[in-house]
Amino acid sequence: MTELHQDDRIEPFFITAEVAAEMIVSGYEFKPPPIPCTIRLRGVLEGMTNAELALQPGEIAEQERKRRKNEQSSLYGSNR
Repeated sequence: MTELHQDDRIEPFFITAEVAAEMIVSGYEFKPPPIPCTIRLRGVLEGMTNAELALQPGEIAEQERKRRKNEQSSLYGSNR
């Protein structure tokens, strides 16, 4: 198994207040990155077709699939 180098990692990192202070003293200008997401994942999933949703992994996608199934069942169940 090959070990990842620190530069190859995709996990988040956090800078403590002490480290930030040292970086500022050494001339580093600290600017946090802008937040790229402006809507909730649940809202994105709600806008997908059933076919698109079927391809999405994860617990929130599964909850949306169940919600749609229950919604459909209640629509068709009332006609019986």
